[in-house]
Amino acid sequence: MPTATSAKPVIVLVGTQLGENIGMCARAMLNCGLDQLRLVKPRDGWPSESARATAADADQVLENAKVYENIDDAIRDCERVFAATARQRSLRIPGLDLREAVSEIVTTSPPPKTAILFGPEASGLDNETLSRADRLIHFPTNPDFPSLNLAQAVLLFGWEWRQSSSVTPAQVIASNLPAAREETQAFLNRLEQALDESQFFPNQEQRPDTVRKLRAALTRCNASEEDLRMLHGVLTALIKK
Repeated sequence: MPTATSAKPVIVLVGTQLGENIGMCARAMLNCGLDQLRLVKPRDGWPSESARATAADADQVLENAKVYENIDDAIRDCERVFAATARQRSLRIPGLDLREAVSEIVTTSPPPKTAILFGPEASGLDNETLSRADRLIHFPTNPDFPSLNLAQAVLLFGWEWRQSSSVTPAQVIASNLPAAREETQAFLNRLEQALDESQFFPNQEQRPDTVRKLRAALTRCNASEEDLRMLHGVLTALIKK
């Protein structure tokens, strides 16, 4: 059973195609005691009667769900972001299997606000979204048949979290707590502006890919508030010169 120190992760469904799948995810979440659902541009809009029809009385999850136009707004107040993906990606973001990822989430104290990202049913999360993640989550299924539907993936994560969240958390020095995504994004915006002004991007066609890699590199570092203050100071010194 979850303890008082085990903060509930936020489930973020990105670009979900069918309202029925959102409803089944809500049901899976509530089965495991998770009730914070965020939706990024659901294809069929929101609210959804088809979601309610498949939620099996998990109405409280649907009623409290928040809808966002983009991923940055959806994770703005989160300090840690994990992304579920079945594919190998080129961003060099550390990957963990499900149990390792959940253990990392529940054994940090005080517990950071954590978002778990799940992508569209047909394609999963794209690189642009994955570049926001600190860790990638891999579900150790049968390698000959690894396919999971969206609600199954949410249920597996929720079940593992419920089973693991009674673990005694390790203490973390307050100054080492990860910064909220809003603070990280503010630094990235400032860095991009400085790089534009210094003509770092001579080829504008490659600019989006370079920006994604820069974002992923900073996210991988899991920068704390103290780290970001230092980086802002470094950037200020360079700009002045």
